[in-house]
Amino acid sequence: LAALAQRWQTTPADALRRAILMAAREPALPPADTFTPAERLQALRELRASLSAQGVDFDAWAREARAIRRGSSAGGQ
Repeated sequence: LAALAQRWQTTPADALRRAILMAAREPALPPADTFTPAERLQALRELRASLSAQGVDFDAWAREARAIRRGSSAGGQ
């Protein structure tokens, strides 16, 4: 909240008010349980295709995430 207020050059209270007003203007999403498994998979495929088109390398991301988890678990022992 503080970072948002700083970015908008306003008080935290005003930033919160603005964020709430912006969220209220957004169209409501249907509950997740209204989507069929097939629709969920299609949405995932579309998201992945969109991100791939933007240059996201999912294999590299997965390798990095695994390395981070291994590093975190090794350091915590």
